[in-house]
Amino acid sequence: MTTPDTSLQAARAADGAYRVAVIGYACLDSATAIPVFHGLDATSILQRPLVASAPGAGGIAHLAAAVLGAGARAEAVSWVGHDDGGRAWTEAITRAGGGVDGVVVSGTRSPSATLIEVGTGGTICLFDPGDCHTSALAPAQTDTIRSAGSVLLTVSPRSITAQILDAVNLDQSVVWAVKHDDDAYDEATVRRLLGRVDVVSFSRGERPWLTLDGVEPERLVRPGALVVETRGADGVAWSIGSPDGGERAGSIGADAVAVHDTTGAGDTFIGALTALLAARGPAAELDDTTLTDLIQVASSAATALLRSRIEPGGSAGAPQKETH
Repeated sequence: MTTPDTSLQAARAADGAYRVAVIGYACLDSATAIPVFHGLDATSILQRPLVASAPGAGGIAHLAAAVLGAGARAEAVSWVGHDDGGRAWTEAITRAGGGVDGVVVSGTRSPSATLIEVGTGGTICLFDPGDCHTSALAPAQTDTIRSAGSVLLTVSPRSITAQILDAVNLDQSVVWAVKHDDDAYDEATVRRLLGRVDVVSFSRGERPWLTLDGVEPERLVRPGALVVETRGADGVAWSIGSPDGGERAGSIGADAVAVHDTTGAGDTFIGALTALLAARGPAAELDDTTLTDLIQVASSAATALLRSRIEPGGSAGAPQKETH
């Protein structure tokens, strides 16, 4: 197998767009809501069906769409089954303009999930991983990763995450879109990811999970890494990581949007930001104004996604949930 050329020129697609390998679970998403979660051994009332009649393309599809929307080329690295859901998910990526050479088709059942928004706050995710995941990266997946200029990584099988980190080169930018998943990440994996990434994005609720032995993520990343915390209707905070916790920091506000389904908003934000940074170089080399402006553009992309879901007669004034 020929070793892929990972130079800046090779990291651009035939149309000149910068290549971003988007890696993680594929998923067919449904979304519903309950006013109140009454806990175990009690009945909570759904406001919409548990499984949609036509589940949406989720998982890394939201990330890929955002990368494409911000002008880069998204190359998906994922796994689907030999089923209608897998075919629908792959077709959604190609219709959007993304590449699927890194998508492995295996097994009989593609992953699916139902996200349950709780009216009193928080989200419950019910995830069926399917039976399509392999124990090792396929050669085409490794080639896709090594041929990209940036690697945008989210939750994958734990053993695969270690292989992805082994596959990336030192000159590739690594972005981690955090998902709090104790099955996918043990503490050693979290430490390794934080020590390698150039950008890490997480929600305010995930900060305690990334704080290891009392040390905040800003002090666990390598110097110069961009640390981004999304805060729902309170906006986004960012800092440049350093051993003392980051001297450079800033924040932006956010427009509140009243929607029932916030699926993909956080992914849209970090997908857009990954593509915007890819065209400009390391975050630490940008001045604070430029960095804040890029984060604002990425946040606006997430807001636009939410506004597209406002129901007739809805208002944009109610607080939005913090979600990925």
